[in-house]
Amino acid sequence: MNTSILESKLKRHKISYFNENGKIIIGKPKKDYLTLSGLVASPIIIGAGLSLFMLFEGIESFERHRWKIIPGIVFLFGTGFFNYTRITNKKQANDNLKTLDSKSIKIKNEFGEYIFDSKNIKDFIFSAEQIGEHTYEGNLYLLDNNERQYQILGFDDENEKYILNDLKWFTEYFMNHVRLKETVDNI
Repeated sequence: MNTSILESKLKRHKISYFNENGKIIIGKPKKDYLTLSGLVASPIIIGAGLSLFMLFEGIESFERHRWKIIPGIVFLFGTGFFNYTRITNKKQANDNLKTLDSKSIKIKNEFGEYIFDSKNIKDFIFSAEQIGEHTYEGNLYLLDNNERQYQILGFDDENEKYILNDLKWFTEYFMNHVRLKETVDNI
């Protein structure tokens, strides 16, 4: 099965993967220090710096602009912590190793290793929700025959339409990979 489109979509969502002899291994994201420093550390450091500056200079010095500076500081802290939460959630969603082997998906997590194919997969389900004013989060799960969910992917984007389109594409890709449609059609 051609994996070039899958790989480009994983790259676009910054989901770590490896192509090892035709097997796609998804998971164990690398630390993105540039994103951490730019979207998390910088706003928090700037907010802390402004707070300390106001504290040492005296709040009276900023009396005229106090109502602009204080909301700015709150905004900076909020932005830093919001981005940290987004990065942490994405890391947790894609932390487990998922190996796309021949007509199967192997999931390795802290509880063990599970192998899924068309015989023990009931369906793939996804969810999309708004997590910020302009940010949507999408998650794709494998549902086994015992109704247990295993997270396959998690990512976010600024456009709900892109999230939904990619979730539908990933669902179709994984269903075709394990030949789930063929099994459902034969029942």
